[in-house]
Amino acid sequence: MFGSSPAGGQTLNFLERLKTLRSLWDVRDPIARFFVFTTKHRRVFLSFLSLGFVFLSFVFVYFLFEFYIRNYRIPLTELRKIITTVINKELGRAVDIGVLDFSLREGLILEDLVISQEEDFSFNEHLLKVKKVTFRLSNYFKNTPKVERVDFYGAQLVLGDGDNLQDQLLGYLRTTKVKDIRFHDTRITLKKENSTVLDWKEGWDIFLYRKNKTIYTSYDNGWFWIPNTTRISGEGFFHESDLDEYRFDIKWKNFPSDEALLFTNYLFGSVVHSAVLTGEGRVEKKKSESYVISGNVEFENSIIPLPFFPNFLLDSFRFQEKFYFTNTKEERIFSSFDFLIGVTAETVTAKEPLVQRKIEFKISGLEQITDHITDLSGSSLFPLKGGLKGSFQILETGEKNKWFDILGEIQGSNLEWNSEFLNLRNGDFALKFDENNHWELNLNSEVFDKPTKLNLVGDAEWSKAKKIDGSFYYPMYSKTKGSIFAQSITANDWNKLYFDWKKDTVEEIKERQEKLIPDEYFYQKKVYKYFLESMNFDLAIVFNAFYPYSGAKNLGETKGSLVVRDGRFQLNLPLGQENSKLSLISYYASKTPNLLFSLNLVEYPWSESWMNLCGVDLYPSRVSLDYGFTSVGSDYYTIHKDARVSYSLKLFDVNLKNSDIFTNLTIPKEIWNKPFRLEFDLDHYFETDYIRNMVIEGQNIDIRSGYGSNKSGFFAFSLYGNIGEVRGNFAISEEDNKCTIK
Repeated sequence: MFGSSPAGGQTLNFLERLKTLRSLWDVRDPIARFFVFTTKHRRVFLSFLSLGFVFLSFVFVYFLFEFYIRNYRIPLTELRKIITTVINKELGRAVDIGVLDFSLREGLILEDLVISQEEDFSFNEHLLKVKKVTFRLSNYFKNTPKVERVDFYGAQLVLGDGDNLQDQLLGYLRTTKVKDIRFHDTRITLKKENSTVLDWKEGWDIFLYRKNKTIYTSYDNGWFWIPNTTRISGEGFFHESDLDEYRFDIKWKNFPSDEALLFTNYLFGSVVHSAVLTGEGRVEKKKSESYVISGNVEFENSIIPLPFFPNFLLDSFRFQEKFYFTNTKEERIFSSFDFLIGVTAETVTAKEPLVQRKIEFKISGLEQITDHITDLSGSSLFPLKGGLKGSFQILETGEKNKWFDILGEIQGSNLEWNSEFLNLRNGDFALKFDENNHWELNLNSEVFDKPTKLNLVGDAEWSKAKKIDGSFYYPMYSKTKGSIFAQSITANDWNKLYFDWKKDTVEEIKERQEKLIPDEYFYQKKVYKYFLESMNFDLAIVFNAFYPYSGAKNLGETKGSLVVRDGRFQLNLPLGQENSKLSLISYYASKTPNLLFSLNLVEYPWSESWMNLCGVDLYPSRVSLDYGFTSVGSDYYTIHKDARVSYSLKLFDVNLKNSDIFTNLTIPKEIWNKPFRLEFDLDHYFETDYIRNMVIEGQNIDIRSGYGSNKSGFFAFSLYGNIGEVRGNFAISEEDNKCTIK
């Protein structure tokens, strides 16, 4: 019942055969259609077969021809020796070639070419590194194949003082018959006097090609149109026969100056630490004419050291410059929103080249410049505002003892200097140079809200002198007389300026001690050699009223003088009263200048703490002082180290503040709350003050003999006498965070 019949088996076999035939038909169908297509399009098919055969034949012939040229026409082994020998002979440097090969597509190939800075590779310093150099050749079957094009890939060139490789390269470009020379991703470093003046950190592409005896060039370091990138682009030409006619154009965008400091400093005309440049320029020369360099550039994020003030910088400054240079003239115009400065320097030839400079400027807001002036620490120190304008010329005469003629005038208006150390406002001044270098300066202003006038009249001459290294400098001979007048002056207004100077003094002394900075003699410094060596300066000082401090009684008229003459500096300034005066004398035209400072006060009104002992401040109402300071040296450290100080002091009506510590003496507090008189003599030797002849006299206080010392800022006293009903010896000493009273 469940068995299979013969008819059923035949049916299954038929179905299986049908499936097999269908599978075969699925395979044969495309083949059949292909044969039908080829039969129908026989010519097209045969064309493709022919093209493929030709291509394969071409590839075969290409590699066969390349094999033949490499092995039979170009002796690579001998050529390596020839290249090495030529470079050694021409440059006197060691050379190493990694791989020397040939291909029809690239020509002769040199990989990993290195030329040393020295005769060998001992110091591992290279003059030139190239990843790959290719020489595209023609005329393979002639005795000397011709070089059609040279490509340098990833070249790194390092030039230093004395290297003439750049001249050799220029000579090669002018004399070689190579039509096309290309530098890809090239970096160049140029060093002069141990500093890097050119350092291309981004690779440049430089293409040179020859046409009609003219060499055309183009150069860039990327696609110039890409925004917010550092890019340079340019083109130019020069003749292979001579360099009497050429032209080069260049555009730069966001170009960092540290890659070409020599270029940046030349454009600016002075030293630039760093900046970002955007602009364009052209260098052009026509036959029998002077070269011309012209263009404009914008400086951003500039850091520029101030001339004559090496410790100050013009930081994060932005301005534009338009320039025009020839071989005898340099013209620069600097501008921004609030200033315009034009500088022109032209060279004329008499017995020797002489430079004539002209400077014109108009600055409506000085704060736009001074806000960017900082010291090396980054602190802003020039809170100067106002306007400035002027025009003057500096002409070299060629006369050795009268080298410069200066003509012109400078005016300042609404000048203001507002800092914690000095307050000046409503300042107007005029400085005028007439013929024969006669000059006059007038300044009217308010200093600490006191009307003040300064008038100076003088003559100045500059001579030309030669330094030991052969360079020149221009010392000044001057003769000046003038006066400074103020309706009144308050001495305490100048306290902050004094304490700031004192702080700088202490910091310099500490720095010299820690770094062991050697002495630099004063007569070697520029300020002496350029200005002070032949200065004659006489200034009369007049104050109608003199106040020791704000709210004090007027001590009367003050008339003093400041004289600089024959290498001697002398300041004499009465302090209101006849016998109270300040005197400063120095003979600085010496290897070790001397310094004498004296201060005499006769019951001089006083409002501040005179000294602090164990946290107790002593406030006198009047002071009598005979102070003398004598030292030698050309810097603060030497002056401090060799100082000799002595003085006699009397403090009248002394009151104490924070005197709770004296209760440890079991003496009634009321005694110390009453004014007393304190006097002593002091002598300073090296790091220690020695105090003697101490007298403390007041109601219920009578100490007639006492002595003490002050070493490293800590006092120690030994006293004998009566304090209230107590008579005996008393000792007070200071230590770090500790005060001992016995």
